[in-house]
Amino acid sequence: MVLGWRIFIGVGLCIYLILGNSAPAFASIHTYPESPTQVMYRSKQSLRDVKDQAWQVVLFKRLKMGEVDCVHLRLVGFPGIAELAHPKPLTITAGTGEVWTAADVLNESLLPPNVGEYDLLKVMTDLDSNTPLRLNLPLKGGLSVDLLVPPFGVREWRLLMDTQMDTQVE
Repeated sequence: MVLGWRIFIGVGLCIYLILGNSAPAFASIHTYPESPTQVMYRSKQSLRDVKDQAWQVVLFKRLKMGEVDCVHLRLVGFPGIAELAHPKPLTITAGTGEVWTAADVLNESLLPPNVGEYDLLKVMTDLDSNTPLRLNLPLKGGLSVDLLVPPFGVREWRLLMDTQMDTQVE
């Protein structure tokens, strides 16, 4: 009889831990108060392109006086592996077939050649599903490389867009 209760409690605990803990384990959104009136939210992921090269992918949203000021995507490739073409736009294709372009927002002379930053405000405003995304990164020499953002990454980006300021703005 005691063994039956232990099994029942053990199974119940396992079910609770699996189903009851619905917080996504992948979320890594961080808050950075930059001033009393400005806050930045950031999602940082490491993803691989179709050639299996690692990229640091950072989506950040900056709020000024409680209003969205910008939503930028910073892409950082391993030095010496890829050189991004500036000021060419980034092309984003959703699994649904929707296509967007995102303007390059940084001056090439201020960046190492393996870094790019793009304006994603329109894309993230329009994106209404957790479908995977394909980022087509323009490289020097007229080449490009595709970086795949899986559904869990897109969910995190959408969560970042829904995140409200949790610090007081005066």
